Amino acid sequence: MAAIAVEATRGERASGDMFSGALLASGAAALFVGTLFYARLTPELGLPALPAVRTQALADALKLGPQALALAGGFAFLGDCLLLAASIVLASRTGRLTDLAPAGWALMGVSVALAMVFDSMTVALFFPLAHGADSAPFVAIKSWFDFLFAAGNVPYGLGFIAVLWADINRGEPLLPRAVSYVGIAIGAAAAISGLGYVLGILHLPLVIGLTVTFGCVILAALGVQIMRCEPA
Repeated sequence: MAAIAVEATRGERASGDMFSGALLASGAAALFVGTLFYARLTPELGLPALPAVRTQALADALKLGPQALALAGGFAFLGDCLLLAASIVLASRTGRLTDLAPAGWALMGVSVALAMVFDSMTVALFFPLAHGADSAPFVAIKSWFDFLFAAGNVPYGLGFIAVLWADINRGEPLLPRAVSYVGIAIGAAAAISGLGYVLGILHLPLVIGLTVTFGCVILAALGVQIMRCEPA
């Protein structure tokens, strides 16, 4: 009976790994596509901008139209939802990873929760507000978008570092160590650029955006590996 119970537990754990890995990989893939559509927007519109150029973002929103905004924000929002679910599941896992990894996934969950807010703005608010007679509402929403985008990169970067560092220190890492070290560098760049923007001491919008794009590739690979590996 004990052997049967152990096998049942292993089967449930393997099923959980498959589910959480699939959520992580699919969420990262959807967000990656969203970042590519964001790249088709102008930097003033699709990335955290300085106050002086937010009126230019309004003109860009009118020029690009609702479809471009919906594709960028829509795919990213879908990815955010899936990544939030994956983060919740992975943060609750015990026994297989060190305490650092669940904390990292919790930070990632905070980041994608913030991203759900500003990506939904891209879909639902930018174009209608750009048509208003008064530019102030658009500028205010764009300011909030910029802040949330940059601020979200801080827990994203820190969580990314924690998750990958925990994987490096496993007996059998899911990812090649070289890939994890690259990911840690990406996480550090994300956290530093995001915090620098929030504090008003550093403006590196391309770094803020590209760290998300490149991070999605590593997260997708990690999700695939989680699906493939048997639970310890």
